[in-house]
Amino acid sequence: MIFNEALYGVFLLLSVLGFFAVPLVWRGGWLALTGFVFYAWYGGPFVWLFLIEAAVVYFAIRRFRQDKRIFALLLLVTVALLVGFKYRNLLLGSWFELRHLATGSSIPTLERFVFPLAISFFSFEFIHYLVDVYKGKIGPHRFRDYLAFILFFPTMVAGPIKRFQDFVPKLSTARFEWEHLRIGLLRICIGLGKKMIIADSLDLWIQPLMSENAANAASGLTLWIALLAYSLKIYTDFSGYSDIAIGSARLFGIVVPENFNWPYLRRNIAEFWRHWHISLSSWITDYVYISLGGSRVKFPRLLLNLVLAMGVSGIWHGAEWHFLVWGLYHGAMLAIHRVFKDKVAPRLPWLEQLRWATTPLFTVLTFVLVTLGWGLFIMPVGRFMGLLPKLVGVS
Repeated sequence: MIFNEALYGVFLLLSVLGFFAVPLVWRGGWLALTGFVFYAWYGGPFVWLFLIEAAVVYFAIRRFRQDKRIFALLLLVTVALLVGFKYRNLLLGSWFELRHLATGSSIPTLERFVFPLAISFFSFEFIHYLVDVYKGKIGPHRFRDYLAFILFFPTMVAGPIKRFQDFVPKLSTARFEWEHLRIGLLRICIGLGKKMIIADSLDLWIQPLMSENAANAASGLTLWIALLAYSLKIYTDFSGYSDIAIGSARLFGIVVPENFNWPYLRRNIAEFWRHWHISLSSWITDYVYISLGGSRVKFPRLLLNLVLAMGVSGIWHGAEWHFLVWGLYHGAMLAIHRVFKDKVAPRLPWLEQLRWATTPLFTVLTFVLVTLGWGLFIMPVGRFMGLLPKLVGVS
């Protein structure tokens, strides 16, 4: 994408130098300006959309902090913009297909619709800001510091998803330190290595998953090799971008949340999600799962909340139905794990005594199920279901 371009390195250097050169009170303004330039370069005129949305959200919630109707309206507008831009073709296409099935009417061809770069990350940070201001978790602050939070370019495109009350205080306390420089440059180099040396080299291995003809012609073993390669690719690609973002932020003396912590070495699906895309998992927990009632409800509703929350996580990843199904698949696994943890495991005390033996077994099982799920992430549901017999060895 953009982090592995030489131009990004030059822009990052100039931005860091400017950050430490301007007066302390203007640091927020400087980060807002560099974020504006960064987005305008890569995202074009859509930058004005986010500036207008940011201004409306800031001044409206500040003026009507305790007004539930204004809060609900702002939340609705934020979600509507996300849905209208990112999911327009998905919803229209599905409507036309349903109408065709019901009435036999023709299905019009939809033009390719380009939605704003990073709209998902912007929307989630707007929602977090709105909710936490409304709940009184965010105190008074300057508009330029708020814009710095929204437009902080290292985390703008691929996260990690930040929290306002953690980020803004660091603007005034950040100092140039050699340790920040060392860690920042090291993380950037690690991220570039993951992306350019490992992830990009795996493209050839995943080709059997990329087209219907290639997938149908491949054997079950070939498909599993491709899925294993994709598991490694998506981890090194995404965690590599996160490393670059975290390292870039560290050059400013700002520590942003970690996003990955060896997720494939976890013994169950709940632990996997506590260590995979950590900032998203935390956001989904706080603003979706808990809002649905979390674990404060009856057990069947708790299980439903897990599935629904992961459905939101799934469709957030992309405007195709197979992303939703991928999320529901993980939600179902989380629900099954919760049943096992709360209802089955307490009746099997010997499991804890044999933890030394069950941990490797459960870790491998979790990795296999996650890897199988990547098939739903990368291809349409129909194609995946057609390949499933091969993958489970019955065809």
